[in-house]
Amino acid sequence: MKKMGGILLIIFLLLISISIVSAANDTETEKIDNAYNCLKEKVEGNCGTIGLDAQSFSLLAIGECKSELESKSYNDNTCWPSGSCKLKDTALAVWALDRNGGNTEDAESWLLSQKKVPEDLIWYLEIDADGKTDCKISYGSTEKTITIDEDKKINKDAGSCLSRAQDNYWLKIDDGCYDKNFTISCDQSFISTLVYEKKQGSTIYVSSQTESASADGKTEHTVNSYCLSTSSNCDYEGSLWATFALSQTGNDISGFLPYLIAMADEDANQKYLPSAFLLMITDSSEYITTLTNEQKTEGYWQTSDSNSRFYDTALALLALYSINTDQADAAKTWLFDVQEDSGCWRNNPADTAFILYALSPRALSKGGGGDTEDCEDYGKYCESPIDCVQDNVLDSYFCYGGKVCCSVSSGDKTCDEREGVVCSENQQCTGATVEASDSTDCCLGSCITQEENECENQNYDCKNSCLDDEEEQAYTCTGGDVCCGAKSKKSYWWIWLLIILIILLVLAIIFRNQLKIWFFRIKNKFKRGPAPTRVGPGPRFPPAPPGAFRGRIMPRMILPWQQRGPVGRPGPVARAVSKTDKELEETLKKLKEMAK
Repeated sequence: MKKMGGILLIIFLLLISISIVSAANDTETEKIDNAYNCLKEKVEGNCGTIGLDAQSFSLLAIGECKSELESKSYNDNTCWPSGSCKLKDTALAVWALDRNGGNTEDAESWLLSQKKVPEDLIWYLEIDADGKTDCKISYGSTEKTITIDEDKKINKDAGSCLSRAQDNYWLKIDDGCYDKNFTISCDQSFISTLVYEKKQGSTIYVSSQTESASADGKTEHTVNSYCLSTSSNCDYEGSLWATFALSQTGNDISGFLPYLIAMADEDANQKYLPSAFLLMITDSSEYITTLTNEQKTEGYWQTSDSNSRFYDTALALLALYSINTDQADAAKTWLFDVQEDSGCWRNNPADTAFILYALSPRALSKGGGGDTEDCEDYGKYCESPIDCVQDNVLDSYFCYGGKVCCSVSSGDKTCDEREGVVCSENQQCTGATVEASDSTDCCLGSCITQEENECENQNYDCKNSCLDDEEEQAYTCTGGDVCCGAKSKKSYWWIWLLIILIILLVLAIIFRNQLKIWFFRIKNKFKRGPAPTRVGPGPRFPPAPPGAFRGRIMPRMILPWQQRGPVGRPGPVARAVSKTDKELEETLKKLKEMAK
């Protein structure tokens, strides 16, 4: 029994030590599983007590809170919340319900009904030809003829809606004429397009409406520019979310892009992380660079107060979902580092659900009414909303990362089409690196020749600043960077030594009696086996005198003090018992008792 107890105690201590080591080596999958379990514990049965955004994100992530979300709508899923309909809340609800088989038609119509013409943009009509040409421009009941000279300048205005601007190279469209359809015809081959700029800015943006025609052919243009708002002024954040939600449900969102793109660099709008939305909608490499440059050195995104970093990081990861970048990997590492023991983030179901959906989304069961048909599993194509023609959007299939399921592929983009370059072996990319059809390392920045430096010769990296899991090394870099390498791992051999010593101590306590016997045997050179037969001392002869004949047997002498006993069986021979023999006999007796 004592032996069995000792074995059990040893096993218990080993299990504790193994659990300590394994806890430090939790895999990414385990962390994700813990987060999903934590979210379910906080949400299941409690949907009525959490906020509207938490309900929407939970519905996206785990398919929970659908009925509670619908109950907070105005007029049966027309808009959210029921008290005062808002663009962002309605957009989140549309996005979540669409994934879970909910009816969103009325909500989509409500969003589209909030369109406004932005007053912050100026629109121009540009016409270009190889040489001098005369062009007719008609709109409504008006028809005007203008001449474009060899120097590309326009000779006169084209009615009240079109006045010369930008040093007479373009025609400015009057604010009141944005709803007009402009038809252009020239006597030479020509191209025409619409361009725009902010009223307070100098950047010129070219719209996607670029058309060409041969001599006497026609092109047509209409200003298609809107924002969204529930008031008289445009709501930029609401427009971002509403445009994204409408793109996920197959609506035409091209008219909202000019406003969103032009106003993205406004200081007041930076806190909404517009580059993430524009990357998901347009798949433009420009926004990959912008978004990755906005990341903090610790690995997260944060555009306003400290509480926004989980929401901002989730939004950025959602946009980078199908793009392999070092920045996305750094963000994941940071999230796992700050994840709470419960598995959640900030003990907040909204943050946790949004992070999970952006980081590692899972298909929902049919029972929950959610998506089970993955777009690419059925031979379809996940495309950005702007790359998929509205008629080709398949609502019955689902894509992640802000993409829509398209029946036609837009084709893999080459590095040049992604507006990138391929760096040579001795060059380094200054921006993000993405995959293209002709290169796995398409640089979205510029390529600079790498100069040999002491740091890289020692197999370290030169960076602007070292990450949390790195430390600065004592080697030089070029360009003012610092040399970074992985932090020296602390040695924990002493922990294992301590565990082994504890185990040995416990064993010594449990088997202390056996150890005493073992040490006793070593001390007395005792060997296990039958005890030797002991006999009394026999007759002894005095030593022979020198020179005596050794072959003769000396007669035995009987001394006077030696008493003869009676003739017969000899009595027992007395012998002295040493203290050591007594202890040995007691030990053997105990061993026999323990063996029973």
